[in-house]
This record gives sequence, C-alpha cells and structure tokens, in this order.
Amino acid sequence: MHRNLDLATLRTLIAVAETGGMTKAANQLHLTQSTVSMQMKRLEEQLDIVVLERDGRVIKPTEQGSQLIDYARRLLAVNDSAIDKIMQPRHQGALSFGVPFDIVQPHVPSILKYFVQSYPDVSVSISAELTYKLLEDFNAGKHDVILTTEEEPRPGGICLLKQPLVWNGAINGRAWKQRPLPLTFSRTCIFRDPAIQALKAVGIDWVEAVCSNSSFNASSVAGAADLGVRADIKGFSAAGMEAIEDASSMLPPLPEYSVVMYVTDGPNKPIASIFANLMREGFEKTNSAVNAGSRLAVAS
Repeated sequence: MHRNLDLATLRTLIAVAETGGMTKAANQLHLTQSTVSMQMKRLEEQLDIVVLERDGRVIKPTEQGSQLIDYARRLLAVNDSAIDKIMQPRHQGALSFGVPFDIVQPHVPSILKYFVQSYPDVSVSISAELTYKLLEDFNAGKHDVILTTEEEPRPGGICLLKQPLVWNGAINGRAWKQRPLPLTFSRTCIFRDPAIQALKAVGIDWVEAVCSNSSFNASSVAGAADLGVRADIKGFSAAGMEAIEDASSMLPPLPEYSVVMYVTDGPNKPIASIFANLMREGFEKTNSAVNAGSRLAVAS
C-alpha cells in the first residue's frame, strides 16, 4: 500500500528542525504549538520511525529524521516551483521588435530566446532596420519595442548604454594606415557623417570602399576583409573586426552615441514592458563589460 507524505507536515518538520523547538516553529508558521506537535506525532506514526529527539532544551532531527528532511526539501522545492510556474499570468498575442543591424549582437539573440521560452504563447516578429526607419515605424504603431542608436534619447526614450564611437577595422588589419583612408560605411549609416566630419576636421582625406546605400552586411564584410574601416559604438564590432587600439595616434576621436529603447504605451504595453526589462538587463551587462575594458565581438 502506498503512503503519501503530506507537504504541509513536511514543511512543519523543516521548521522545527531549523528553529529547534515546537513553539518557535509554530510562531514561524502561524500555527498553534499543539497543531505542530500533533503533525509531528502523526508523521512518526505514519512512517513508524522517530524523526525528532530532544537534546537538552533543543529539539533536533534523528538520523532518519535528517534523511527525511533532505527529501522534504526537494519535494517542497518541486512543489513551490510548480505553483510559481502555474500561477504566473499567461500572456498571449504578438510582439513586434525592431533593432538596428549593428547592435543585434551580443545580447539580443539570447534575450529573445529566453523570452520566447518563457512566454510561448507570444509570437515575436523582428525587424532589423536603420534607426530612422525604426523610429518612423514605431511612431506609426508598427512596433511595440525598438532599439535605436542616437546621440541623445528623444522624448520617451530610455538610454540603455552610452559610449563613444571608436574606429573598427579588420583583426590585425592595416587599412586604417592608408591615405586616403578607405571607409566601409553604407551611405545611410548613422555613424558615417560624424566620422567624416571628424576626418575633415584634422585634414585626413578619405574614399568609399563600399558602394551600398543600406547594407550593413556589405560594410562589415568589407571591413573584415581589411578593405577599410568604419566607426561603431564602443564594445560593438562586426564579425572579423575589432577596435583599432592605435587609432588615437593616426585617427581623430569620435563623439558619443547612445543605445536607446522605446516601449509602446498601447494595448501591448504589459508584455512589451516585460520584454523591455529583459533588454535593459542585457545591456546593463554590456555597459559593465565595456567599462571594465573587455572587448565584445559582435556578429553582423
């Protein structure tokens, strides 16, 4: 015949063992002392063992009682985890998320994976676009959450990270030493104009090494092939590229830019806010890593 352990009684057993007394356990569990004593008596009768013994004025578990407590902790952990999971509010619907090409990595994929696993009833659509396009679509109600790269947040924007632009080139590359300086920006890249202005200010001539209006992939492939250099927010480099450590001796400093997040205030706000909090935590890690001096390789 199967015997079923009562979880409430096991919780009481743990409390008695941890506090060392029936009265203290009763106070902790908001029970009467007689109720605690009765639960322990019934437990011992059910299992036909002694689970508690008195050592002076302190009650402690017997050897068999300690074994039972180990199992009790595991059973209660499973129980509590199941209750938490089942009682979580279920979110349904669709979430539209937009992000610029050059900051998709390193955290966006892992955050998206965690989100879709935690909220399987929410479908997520992703748009990788330039900042100006993302802002247009967000203002038109086409996205619930977007990230942008801007000098300063606009009204309603949340700054996730602010770092200077840095010159990026191929790993162990030499293109940054060439004159005129070959640039691998797409013509619509938000970082192109400030980089060119900085070069003009110090009299460095430049040429375009990429003929593309909007392709970040073309820009990053050309850069990784050492055909030229580009500027990115510090801590973000396309695959095969890295910050040029010696750039300060031959290339001008660049302005700071921010990664900014915008969250809808519409019907999807509850689930969008959950997603936004995950995104904020991810970029806080990025900011800490960059400020600590570690390099984050970013795939295109």
